Amino acid sequence: MKINAITPGTKLNIHVNYKDNSFDTTATVLTGYGDGVLITPVYYDGKLIEYCSDASFEVTSPYTGNKRKFHIDDMSRVDFSGTDFHVIQGKEIVITANNRKAERFKIQREASVVLQNQGKIKMSLVVNDLSVRGISLLVGRNTYLFNVGDEIDIDLVHEVTKKHIVFTSVVVRKFKVGDYDAIGCELKNISTSLLMYIEYKRKQKQENNDMRMFFEAI
Repeated sequence: MKINAITPGTKLNIHVNYKDNSFDTTATVLTGYGDGVLITPVYYDGKLIEYCSDASFEVTSPYTGNKRKFHIDDMSRVDFSGTDFHVIQGKEIVITANNRKAERFKIQREASVVLQNQGKIKMSLVVNDLSVRGISLLVGRNTYLFNVGDEIDIDLVHEVTKKHIVFTSVVVRKFKVGDYDAIGCELKNISTSLLMYIEYKRKQKQENNDMRMFFEAI
């Protein structure tokens, strides 16, 4: 669904990352505007936001109850005859998954982990794979520290943007990946940055598959 197809009058609950702060606010879609939509003005700390490129919102269909999530790439102030509005442009966040099993993506990157149930023990672990529902981590000799039900905070740095992707998960099983001890965790909260990262890994995987098919065809 394109952002400019959102029905005028729709209320948006917007999560904004602005000036190193995050906050939630609301706005109303007024009309389509080019590739985006015109909305009621958005303020931060009592002042009108001039420009923002990191925000998100959800739209719930009044007919089906289905939710669709969008990332805002561009929120710009516009002035019509002395009255302020904002125009937002962006895209829907679409994650390929079905009800039985979500697609998993190999990550193989180090992340900072805080184990909440053990007095906030901090350590570095390798993220083995990731999906929209869960994550697995290689824990090595630290396996004795983790138990099913433990809550852990994970800070993973995006390899391209270098932005920190922070989320919480709960340990649901302990297993082995080859000769390495590992834990499987269920995601407790899924932020926009995490969804965008999973979508990035999905596109990366597809590009690699397309490239492999190209070389095999030669």
